[in-house]
Amino acid sequence: MVQTGSTVSPVTTPPSAPRGRTPLVLALVGSALVGAAVATALILGLGLGVAGGGGAPVAEDAQRAAEAAEPEIDTTKLAWAPPELEDPTTIEVKEGNREFHLDRDKDYVLEMPDEPLDVRGGLVVNGGRNVVVIGGEIRITRSGDRAQEIRGLYFRGQEGTVHAEGLLITGDELGEGINLDQRRGAMVQLQNIRVETVHGEKEGQHADVLQTWAGPAELRVDKLTGYTTYQGLFLLPRQFTDEDPERFDLRRVNIRGADDAAYMLWRDGEDWPIDVQDVWVAPAEEDNRTEDDDVEAFVWSGREGAGSWEDVQVGVPPGGDFVKAEDVGLGYESPGYLEDAEQPEG
Repeated sequence: MVQTGSTVSPVTTPPSAPRGRTPLVLALVGSALVGAAVATALILGLGLGVAGGGGAPVAEDAQRAAEAAEPEIDTTKLAWAPPELEDPTTIEVKEGNREFHLDRDKDYVLEMPDEPLDVRGGLVVNGGRNVVVIGGEIRITRSGDRAQEIRGLYFRGQEGTVHAEGLLITGDELGEGINLDQRRGAMVQLQNIRVETVHGEKEGQHADVLQTWAGPAELRVDKLTGYTTYQGLFLLPRQFTDEDPERFDLRRVNIRGADDAAYMLWRDGEDWPIDVQDVWVAPAEEDNRTEDDDVEAFVWSGREGAGSWEDVQVGVPPGGDFVKAEDVGLGYESPGYLEDAEQPEG
């Protein structure tokens, strides 16, 4: 079903110096002695302050004041707001209406059903300018011979901004979480999403929590939890395009691998920028690669991409998964966005 809608302390003059050579010399010597005494007193005073005998040092007081003035960041809120939409068309997603070919000059809101979308191939979205989907569950329970048949979510060929948030992607037959083909320069925002579990192996389906083989121009991810039996994030934005991405920005991401899982973070060897903040990889406890907590055992990047994963941590975030099943999916309510969150232009 398709619907449309709008949217100097004062200066004291010193007395005249006495006439004569001897008084002048005495005056100069006296002034030097006084100056030295004052300097010594100042140095000793500062030393006492730093040692704590004269009270808290000024530097420490200033630091405390600066820290107190810093506003606390609400960690429950998401980094980026959805794009501003112009006269968006609303589409109700359901079992018989789950693959779309949209007008690239128009904006769309996809409303997920009140029950899991349990269909072979999941949700497929081709085209559109700005596309927003918030909340809902995609479940893959039917087997398939091709990756396209056991995929949860696919975005292809958008022109503006894709904003997907609050989704639970799951199912016993899930083989691919999210796939992106963005050759037309779109920005993609993925926030508060849980993918559990993508099933694959070396000799069969190379399962990925998130895979891109073309673009996007900018990828923004905040709060993504993924479980995999093979691979996690597989980022090849130039596989089918000659354009370098402007930036990939990964925040609050944790990937958990099963016994035979391979690389949990993979990027190509091209020289495009990627920012990593609070990103974790956790292999299975039986995995002997965990002995030294060496992140290089679980991630890969080519020569030009070397260092991309140096801030990634091995293990599970202190608070557990960034995205818990009960916080997303059916009945999802967005926690909102940071006040200075950048809203993409339409």
